[in-house]
Amino acid sequence: MAVVKATCYGHGVEVAELLSSFGLRDFGVSSVEEGCELKKKGIAGNIYILGGFLPWEAEIIVEERFIPVVSSLRDIECLEEASKKREKKAIFHLKVDTGMGRLGFLLQDLKPDILETVTRNSFVRMDGVMTHFGSAESDTMYTRWQFELFSRFLNGLGLDRKNLLCHCCNSAGFLRFPEMHLNMSRIGIALLGVSPNLEANLVTQRGLKPVAQLKAMVKYTKNLPPGFRVGYGGTFTTCRDTKIAVVSIGYAQGIFRNLSNRMEVLVRKRRARVVGAISMDQLMIDVTDIPGVQEGDQVVLIGRDGEEEIRVEDLARLSETIPHEILCSLKKVKARVLVNGDRSST
Repeated sequence: MAVVKATCYGHGVEVAELLSSFGLRDFGVSSVEEGCELKKKGIAGNIYILGGFLPWEAEIIVEERFIPVVSSLRDIECLEEASKKREKKAIFHLKVDTGMGRLGFLLQDLKPDILETVTRNSFVRMDGVMTHFGSAESDTMYTRWQFELFSRFLNGLGLDRKNLLCHCCNSAGFLRFPEMHLNMSRIGIALLGVSPNLEANLVTQRGLKPVAQLKAMVKYTKNLPPGFRVGYGGTFTTCRDTKIAVVSIGYAQGIFRNLSNRMEVLVRKRRARVVGAISMDQLMIDVTDIPGVQEGDQVVLIGRDGEEEIRVEDLARLSETIPHEILCSLKKVKARVLVNGDRSST
């Protein structure tokens, strides 16, 4: 299953369209709204609503034949009512909470009578069972414990497993625990060539490459004398004759302000440090040691220029966050160029 929620982690719904053109037929989104957006784009196949749903959304789910995850008896009742009204059978996946503390039935609450209600209802059909790992990217022991709980639950279901999709792996689980793949895995950030933790080799060793680059342009250059303060708050002061380049991007376009005076960019195939506070729509870089930098030069914030590369994982590490948040912030970038590459290398 390709998880394409949050407009495919900020990359755009076009990613789902491309995957669909390659023949993928299982897509995971967070909400009914996101599911409807995929439908409008003509995405064929199964659309799973992974983030739960509100009671009044049940009719849309049944009508559009979405496949929601079910976390409570209330969910079952809502789907049953909508199924009767629409005269269409509702299909769902049962979610069990093995240690995430978010969506899903607690294992101790899934008593035999409740399982009977969930699995033997004539208006709804359970096509899958799932759980979600809370720390697959960082905690091996906890992940193995969750998997053991889930496996025990599956073995005790008393149902024909051949007719059920059983899944627990997100990107981190898929990459780190091949023995836990079962018969479906939910792949999101790894599809985009980005590691779910801060270790890029988790994806690069499998031949996965980033599919997105973020670039801006030098809009102005100036020479500053020693002792000159740069940016709001004067958080950087020149200590020599310094050439500053002003770049046309800032926190309004998703560049975290806490990367001020910390991150680097690429210009003319060389690294340049961001100096001063990142502004709403622009940032400044020190290009004193890079000859010839001028207005109109391309600046790479995420991606490769020559032999140098800046990855999403690098920015996440500097920001003390996860790569997912960095990518989702890129939804703010309005100017996008979609490049159709060779399908064999996509």
